[in-house]
Amino acid sequence: MAGTAIHNIMEFHEILRRQSSAFVIVCALLGVVAIGWVDYITGWEWSFFVFYAVPIVVVVWKAGQPAGFVFAVLCAAAWWLAQIGDNPYKTYWGFALAIASRLFYFCVLVVAVAAVDARRELDRKRIATLERAQELEREILRTSEREQQRIGRDLHDSLGPHLAAIRYAANFLADDLRKRGEPEAPKAEEIGQLVAEAVSLTRDLARGIFPVQMDSEGLAASLEDLAGTVSRFTGLSVTFSDSANIKVADPEVGMNLYRIAQEAVNNAVKHGSAKSISIALSAYQGFIRLVVADDGKGMSDMTNGGGGIGLHSMQFRARTLGGKIHIDSKPNEGTVVTCDIPQASPTPAPLL
Repeated sequence: MAGTAIHNIMEFHEILRRQSSAFVIVCALLGVVAIGWVDYITGWEWSFFVFYAVPIVVVVWKAGQPAGFVFAVLCAAAWWLAQIGDNPYKTYWGFALAIASRLFYFCVLVVAVAAVDARRELDRKRIATLERAQELEREILRTSEREQQRIGRDLHDSLGPHLAAIRYAANFLADDLRKRGEPEAPKAEEIGQLVAEAVSLTRDLARGIFPVQMDSEGLAASLEDLAGTVSRFTGLSVTFSDSANIKVADPEVGMNLYRIAQEAVNNAVKHGSAKSISIALSAYQGFIRLVVADDGKGMSDMTNGGGGIGLHSMQFRARTLGGKIHIDSKPNEGTVVTCDIPQASPTPAPLL
């Protein structure tokens, strides 16, 4: 019942907001006259005093506190005119004190309604600010995702083939020099080998920046590839396990989970001084659980790599999926990043 009443009040407030101030004030004046007339013809035994609050509240909502005080005086005057000929007060001062008490009540009502309205407006502005901040955060992630994908595609589609062509040219040169018995043949072969390593490195970087397309099997494959790539680059022991054979049908859900794991692994490498990192997917009480754990130095607080853009990005991605992030970290005991999202995850806002 209370929820329905609040909802009705909010709907009335929204309707009132769309009306002109002049129209509302005229209606409020007619309301004061009507209440005063009913109060007059029914006599003092039937008090309609409480109904004077309605036009006062309406005017404060629409025209503000000063107009509300004017209507407080008008309502007190209407009550005085309605009761002046027939009232139970035996002295003039008793009647005057009753009028003053009504006026005081109306003024307190004006202040209270204005305070509530100011708080409501402040809450509305806070909500609008939060929405703008979330939209800005979402746009930053979209831009970051687009740039990462562009760089990944450029590495894979442009730099990779270019390096491969150089490798083939170096191999042809080495073969030609070998046939002619030139002593520079081994150096050409070495150049070809170095370029081959650069090609492999470029592909690994491209997959790290822009993982494979996410189908139902793509998340596990991408996380396994992430573990292998980081292990090769850093020499750390990085493992991946999928105990429940998790399948994520929505590619955006898979991409967000991959980015969360990638950020957690990067933090472990850059800030945690870890020697081993484990990435795990599992099912837990109707949730998909992603866990990234390391044996690094941990964090005494959330300022060293934990309270910056990386953590906010992970938290935002988790919220987008209807889930949450939990970080358990103690000095010299490593860090465990846990992300739980519903298995029937809502469709996230596209990052592209």
